[in-house]
Amino acid sequence: MATRALLHKNKLKELKIRLEKQGYMILATSKNPYEVLRARKDKDTVIIYCKLAAREHLSVMDKDYELIRRFIKQRVN
Repeated sequence: MATRALLHKNKLKELKIRLEKQGYMILATSKNPYEVLRARKDKDTVIIYCKLAAREHLSVMDKDYELIRRFIKQRVN
């Protein structure tokens, strides 16, 4: 499943930078038209999606929820 409306679209570039600093390699997205970011570190792959009807927010896989929440929380502090 995916968690919707978690990450604002304008934070995607900043997330890419943060993931790279954490050792993730940014990969080319798949042929899935909804996929906007794919990153891998060891065997962990993070995929971010954009639903066509979504105006402001992106979706993340449930397994990546805590990673994205930490990113958002660190931005606030």
